[in-house]
Amino acid sequence: MNFIMIHNLVNPETGKTHKEENLERRHNIPLGTLVEVKFDNWFGDGACWKVHARLWVVAHTRDCDGTPLYSVSRWRDITGHARASYHIYHGFSEKSLTVVNVTDELALGYGALQWEDE
Repeated sequence: MNFIMIHNLVNPETGKTHKEENLERRHNIPLGTLVEVKFDNWFGDGACWKVHARLWVVAHTRDCDGTPLYSVSRWRDITGHARASYHIYHGFSEKSLTVVNVTDELALGYGALQWEDE
């Protein structure tokens, strides 16, 4: 039995594989950009987490099919931080990130994230 990876399927319109097409896509959010990320995961049996954070883009990566992904951290510059690799979160797609404009007020803490009452 032969197996074929989905990303190796050829798009009949372009004659390229999905991976080739994805590798041509560029990262649109520059390194050092502040982004807002929101997501939740249900782990089952009542366990879950909800994340709403503002973090810095610290790396451009790709998944196995070449799709552009982003790594984010609480530190804008991760060099010089002991154990920085423990505080880098990988695998965010562009559509899961919202760019945040860093104003003087925001840098002072005004307009920062607030807990939402439910």
